[in-house]
Amino acid sequence: MSTEIVKDIVCPQCGESQKYRLYTSVNAQAHPELKQSILDETLFDWRCQRCSYFAAMAYPFVYLDNQAGYVICAAPGGAGSAVEATEQMKHYVKRRVKNLAELKEKILIFDSGLNDLAVELMKNALCSIIKRGYDNARLHAYYSKTDGEKLEFAIFIPHRLEPVYHSTRVEVYEQSLEVLRTLDYKDSEGFATVDARLAKRMIEAYQNA
Repeated sequence: MSTEIVKDIVCPQCGESQKYRLYTSVNAQAHPELKQSILDETLFDWRCQRCSYFAAMAYPFVYLDNQAGYVICAAPGGAGSAVEATEQMKHYVKRRVKNLAELKEKILIFDSGLNDLAVELMKNALCSIIKRGYDNARLHAYYSKTDGEKLEFAIFIPHRLEPVYHSTRVEVYEQSLEVLRTLDYKDSEGFATVDARLAKRMIEAYQNA
């Protein structure tokens, strides 16, 4: 099931009070249309009916895919986990993300049958190479899709509105999996944060092994 709440929202621009339907959880199988809204980046949008003021709402949110066996807890601003792991989730992949961009990326990664930490290792290597051409600017990379024998990533560069897309061979993904096997990495039983910081620690551990 999916859980929704209707709340009164006061427009910060014109002061108009309006009803807003927000979803605190979405089940991918029960409501595929809501899943698509997440991927389209529209589920959390709000627009004032009076003055057209627009805002992207951010609040604790749980996404569940029973068929693929994963659950994602979005906790914007590091608010902590909005859900605790239950016995029913024992064999699920459980992740915590801090924003809606990461939520979308995890869905794309898991729906592609990929290991998200291996993908993070790839992103780390890719950004290390690309940033040399941008005066070592701080980059943000997100998995986009798998196209044949290549994985595509959207690279966001400071002061550029549109991302730059780069592709990496599937062989690099296999090498990343081998790094995790060498380190005998075990996934957490609870909600884990698998991000660039964890990838950096894994790389350092592998280099020091």
